[in-house]
Amino acid sequence: MAMRVLVTGRGSIARRHVRHLRDLCPGATVGVLASQAPDAALQPCEWIASWSDALAWRPQAIIVASVSARHAHELLAALQQGWPCLAEKPLVVSRAELEAVEAARRSPGPAIPVVVGCNLRYMPSLHQVKAVLQTGTMGRIVRAHLEVGQDLAQWRPGRVMADSYSAQAGQGGGVLFDLVHEVDMARHLLGELQVRSAVGGHFSRLPLEADDVHVALLRLATGAPVTISMDYVSRRLVRRYVVVGEEGTLYWDLPARKAWIDGSQQQTLLTDDPADFDMAATYRSQMQDWLRAIADPAHRVLSPLDEALETTSLMLAMKEAAG
Repeated sequence: MAMRVLVTGRGSIARRHVRHLRDLCPGATVGVLASQAPDAALQPCEWIASWSDALAWRPQAIIVASVSARHAHELLAALQQGWPCLAEKPLVVSRAELEAVEAARRSPGPAIPVVVGCNLRYMPSLHQVKAVLQTGTMGRIVRAHLEVGQDLAQWRPGRVMADSYSAQAGQGGGVLFDLVHEVDMARHLLGELQVRSAVGGHFSRLPLEADDVHVALLRLATGAPVTISMDYVSRRLVRRYVVVGEEGTLYWDLPARKAWIDGSQQQTLLTDDPADFDMAATYRSQMQDWLRAIADPAHRVLSPLDEALETTSLMLAMKEAAG
């Protein structure tokens, strides 16, 4: 497949997407929209210094991988121009941006393939977790907890933390926007949710101008509580989900590379195969999904725009609840 793909941004996520694009679509021509020249990891590519130049370059598809504060503008352009789009999360950082994207999505015109960067949806172990929850064998779900945390300094070693977009609210940073994966997985695994309350803020000594902790209480349609906890502070990576049902408790633990169910009489292992917890492989699967949708408009992607907008609305409700 030969096509001209515009990539916005020149950071680590842009480089990762370009690497998988070139591997899966060797004929692609890449243009990088960035204020500074792309480094060697993105070469060969065409450097595009302004948005007007990007339009003149006439891309056929776009990968949105810039700082979070620019995602909505670039996604809107993709929808308006009819470019297939792989858009990094968060899609928006305000209600006004969400409304603009929703309006653009509803506008008349042919549907375009959009994959949103909620790459945990592509992890095999979470496919197994979802399959178990869909069978109903856990019985009535009475509560769930999704927790994620990691010291922000460990994310991008060698980079000044205060200079990263994650550290700056004005660039769309903050733990809730960065780690919206857990909001998406709560909806994906458990169903629709409503926010009841939340607490968030900058509580550590990290040199940030954005929130480093967010904890929210939500509820399922049944009324059962779901808590989501996230932070930039945990010295060791934690990413762990617990779903308590009347017939058993399901655990998924990424650092432990294990998913299992504790029943009343025995423990049932779902998987401890390292391949089922391979985070790096999810990005390749995501790219494959997007390229398949470009080639076949009837293909339904695993992380579609309509579901991502529902997750985005929930994320904004969590931020609003925290004040």
